[in-house]
Amino acid sequence: MTQLEQAQKNQLTALRKEFQRLQKQLQAIHLKTGYEDLSHGVLALEIAEHTVEETLEHTGLGGEIQHKKNLKAHRQAKQWYKIVNRLRVQGGQFLKTHPSEDLETALKALKIAEGSLEEVAEHYE
Repeated sequence: MTQLEQAQKNQLTALRKEFQRLQKQLQAIHLKTGYEDLSHGVLALEIAEHTVEETLEHTGLGGEIQHKKNLKAHRQAKQWYKIVNRLRVQGGQFLKTHPSEDLETALKALKIAEGSLEEVAEHYE
């Protein structure tokens, strides 16, 4: 990954602010209506904002994960990764015979968790 140009940094900064604005707006609607699925949207926007924030923080690193060797932490993260992976695969199989929008949402969240845990494991590799 190459380092970001200033124009790209500006775009990401504006996008991050937009995610924060949308998050506040959606949270307000959620609090007024109590509709639980909206809280999932708020969390999704938090995750989106966090990914942009992380990208902006690590632009000087070219997107590379800095390693901090710790075998015990690496093993633990790999173990969690395998658990989440297994849940996601099993959930996907269950979804084929039991359609559910909530399960689809859960599987998306597990996919994000799987990727994040893989990065944690790499960090301690």
